Amino acid sequence: MERLTQRARGVSLAVFMLLLISQIPARTLVWLLPEQVKLSGLSGTIWSGQGARAWVKHDGKPLMLGRLQWRLQPWRMFWSTPLTLSTQWGEQTLHTRAGLSATGSWLLRDTHISIDARIFRLFFPLYLGGTVSAHLERIEITDARIQQALGGMLLREMVWTARGGNLPLGTYRINLADSGSELGEVRGAMETIEGALVLTGGFLLSDDSYDVSLRASG
Repeated sequence: MERLTQRARGVSLAVFMLLLISQIPARTLVWLLPEQVKLSGLSGTIWSGQGARAWVKHDGKPLMLGRLQWRLQPWRMFWSTPLTLSTQWGEQTLHTRAGLSATGSWLLRDTHISIDARIFRLFFPLYLGGTVSAHLERIEITDARIQQALGGMLLREMVWTARGGNLPLGTYRINLADSGSELGEVRGAMETIEGALVLTGGFLLSDDSYDVSLRASG
């Protein structure tokens, strides 16, 4: 009888701890995330919650993500993508499932993105306008570098922005795949759907370099 009582106490304590952990408030994330990631207006728990606004700092400049929602399923931690993440900032949207691979890399699956092309100015000296949407089946990231990307991107109604006015370019599709040689190289093939500027060719991205080969006409 005493042994059964001790077991019941142990089970009760385990259930109590699980209930306690399940109610950890979402605001705890503020102290757990990297300094570059900023959140405000948090509600819910660390397992399922939302934020009124989220942004990431890049070279001292804020990259707005907007309204944030997440759901974390810890029982899928070691074999799948336990984190479901969604953000919205105006017409800019992101939806993905994230987790860690067996090698310790970040793994994103079933990623849907829709952004304004002007966001690329934060990373490259490209004065482009238009809308970029993507459906990426798999993205693997190690040390902030893309090691693998599979899927497709659509660059809609792209324009070259200038002081004298925008110069229409066209709409393009980019298919992303492995290079076929080793992890860490991503190959992209571009085709023109419509537009005044016809682009064909592709590019190859690796850890520390890139190679672009495009032919333009029009």
